[in-house]
Amino acid sequence: MLLQVTLTPSEGKRIIGKAVAALEPVQTALREGTIIIATGTTNAYVFEELMGRKIENKGLFTAGVVTDKGCGLTVPEKRYKHQVIVKGKVTEMETSELPKVLREMGPNDVFIKGANAIDPYGSAAVMLGGGAGGTMGTCWGYISANGIKFIIPVGLEKLVPCSLMDVAQRTGNKRVDKALGLGVGLMVVTGEIITEIEAFDVLTDVEAIPIGGGGIDGGEGSKTFLLQGDEAPIELCEATVKAIKGEPPLKTTIQS
Repeated sequence: MLLQVTLTPSEGKRIIGKAVAALEPVQTALREGTIIIATGTTNAYVFEELMGRKIENKGLFTAGVVTDKGCGLTVPEKRYKHQVIVKGKVTEMETSELPKVLREMGPNDVFIKGANAIDPYGSAAVMLGGGAGGTMGTCWGYISANGIKFIIPVGLEKLVPCSLMDVAQRTGNKRVDKALGLGVGLMVVTGEIITEIEAFDVLTDVEAIPIGGGGIDGGEGSKTFLLQGDEAPIELCEATVKAIKGEPPLKTTIQS
């Protein structure tokens, strides 16, 4: 059977959040190990789905953010902290506190961080606005050295048609001459990327084929998918999509 659906960016984040929460390594680490859910809008949905707790303003579950003004920073006194889950118990931490947890983590633990871009070649990239590299600058060495499971929840709205390895070398807040908003660099990272495509597979065992993007009147940034599978999975998929329809868009407060 074939089913056609369209997801707004917020609806895409919700279905990705559900899928990441359902992944076996995440569920195992929830019971037996450590999970760090770093700040990021899609990660706010991951936390909600994994812990059954609501984040009132998911647009503030971030430090760096992109709005219609350009790249910027969320107002520090309003933003959420990273969520560190040790055997099901949640603690909030600043970026500077994460190394004391990361140094004890290993392959059975999970670090979850979204991305600002993904490319067709399996790479993801995170924008860096500060000289120390923010969350990823602080954490990437521990993730790589200790073999920590790294999961990247990211919507297809962030797919770019070029090699991130190539373009990253051209970026940098001291390299660009002018910027509307905060000038940034790019840090290319690798991990298990979970887009809407993987999310549909994890949740409903159907093949998701992107066939269109964009829209107006609330459909800006949307992706349209053709979903293929047997009757029962397609019916489950339809019910899943209908249940998340109407997910509200995100709002934030940035530094002026």
